Amino acid sequence: MATDSISTSSGTFKKVATVQSSPTKELVPKPVVVEPGLTVFLGGAGMIGGYNADMINAFTEVGIANAVYGNYSSLITGADEHVHPMIDMLADASAVIFYNQDSSRPAEFEYDQLGVVKERTDLYGLVAVKSTMPVVESQPADFSLAAIGISKKIPTSGQFNIVGYSWGAVIAARSAMYHARKDIIVDHLVLIGAPINQDLKDAVTEHPKIIKTTIIDLTDKGDPIYAGMTDAELVSVAPELAGQMSGTNQGHFYYSGDDADGQLRHRELARRLYDEGLR
Repeated sequence: MATDSISTSSGTFKKVATVQSSPTKELVPKPVVVEPGLTVFLGGAGMIGGYNADMINAFTEVGIANAVYGNYSSLITGADEHVHPMIDMLADASAVIFYNQDSSRPAEFEYDQLGVVKERTDLYGLVAVKSTMPVVESQPADFSLAAIGISKKIPTSGQFNIVGYSWGAVIAARSAMYHARKDIIVDHLVLIGAPINQDLKDAVTEHPKIIKTTIIDLTDKGDPIYAGMTDAELVSVAPELAGQMSGTNQGHFYYSGDDADGQLRHRELARRLYDEGLR
């Protein structure tokens, strides 16, 4: 048959046998493993409260994958586990002015809560605090994932996001700069009610390794804190913040509730962050 022969310039070739071919491997779809990203949430002073876990639930519900919450205490590592939560919270709140500046700032003078002028200098990775008071404090420069209580690794694919609220926003900003200066890309940095100085605000918004910085001031909720404020301003609004602490999760504490209203607010925030591009 014509279909059983082929004529070429080299001659005519005839088919002499037929062998049925068979696949050597199963023709079934294989799953593609894609490493998820990582979104870290750091809560307010003390980094305690049921709202932390509910915030993670809210992130997960809207499609922000692999979200976890961390813990960074101003106390000696591990000491926060052995003190009353209120003491831990007050310690973190009072330590804000030792952390809310960019570590590259060479020297400055600021006011602490007692109105004492203190000099801060960056020295071999430590921000040393000198004052007329007999106590000398220092600020560790390690804001790695392990240092902020996260056991997971930085993702090699997917987004690496850091979200911070209040005291957690201060640490989130410092952690983002820590990673960015090690050439690690931070896809999204979100700072909510962040009592950070202007130089730290400028640093996180201008660093090329921090792809997008979203700053959410809660001034429309009555919060006297805003990103870019000075320490003197922060001290001056302390009485107002103290009054809001005893309220019903208003002002600076708008997202700190874990009741029904708080859960609704967490989901509103999660949807906003999803719209900002967090995945």
